[in-house]
Amino acid sequence: MIMKLTSLAHFLGGALTALTTVKFPVLGSIMVVLFIIYEVNEDWHLSNKAFKDILEFMLGLYVTALMLILGVL
Repeated sequence: MIMKLTSLAHFLGGALTALTTVKFPVLGSIMVVLFIIYEVNEDWHLSNKAFKDILEFMLGLYVTALMLILGVL
């Protein structure tokens, strides 16, 4: 259950980043870079396979961006 909640949180974080980027492109870029730095640092200390978290985040970002481009949102 906890793994599902963290996956959802990463996905929603990516979605929020995509929505933020529409109005504030620089802030959206900063959010992506900070998330990746955080995850890589966490992986460095805990070796918890951060690439999965980054993938979930990027999936949320890409799905939301695609929905914005197609006019769904």
